[in-house]
Amino acid sequence: MEKKITLFLVDDHRIFIQSFEAFLKAQEQFAWKGSADGTQRTCQDIVQLKPDIVLLDYHLRELNGLDILKRLRELNYNGKVVFLTMNRDKHIRSLAQLHTANGFVSKDVDGHDLLDGLKQLHHGELSYLTLPKHDPETPVSVFGLTRQEKLVAELICSGMPSEAVAAQLEISIHTVYTHRRRILEKTGATHFLEVCKKIS
Repeated sequence: MEKKITLFLVDDHRIFIQSFEAFLKAQEQFAWKGSADGTQRTCQDIVQLKPDIVLLDYHLRELNGLDILKRLRELNYNGKVVFLTMNRDKHIRSLAQLHTANGFVSKDVDGHDLLDGLKQLHHGELSYLTLPKHDPETPVSVFGLTRQEKLVAELICSGMPSEAVAAQLEISIHTVYTHRRRILEKTGATHFLEVCKKIS
């Protein structure tokens, strides 16, 4: 019988951890190794448990995902580390790869696609895992908005303030403001109420 691939999840949303654990335990080829919420103790737990793969969110309770990745490598953890996050910041993606992450995956990916990709990564069939395959900067609207810009616009038009949008998408408030400015420019609108009318 083939040895199961062990996974450890670092995330500070309890409901996501519980849902992912239940999903993973139903998969024959994987074994749940544990979870942590990104506190100082997280890296020691991972090094002690030695999971094959660590799934790592970027925004966490005390440390961020890059801090944990760098600390794990300093502690000679040689397993695979894959970011599983709603953060779509290209700079963060580049830094993750620079600091020897083994993948960068969006949380809105299909769970089975994620596990298929993790299997390929574990068996050396992939050198770096990225899901979904689409480029989040590809225009997806008649105004040339990217996927993230469109999502930001939709959330703001639903009545959500910028601070809540930042928290929902796990991006900085500065990034939200940048998206707002670009959305106004691309739609030719002078204020966001006009944007909402145009994209509805």
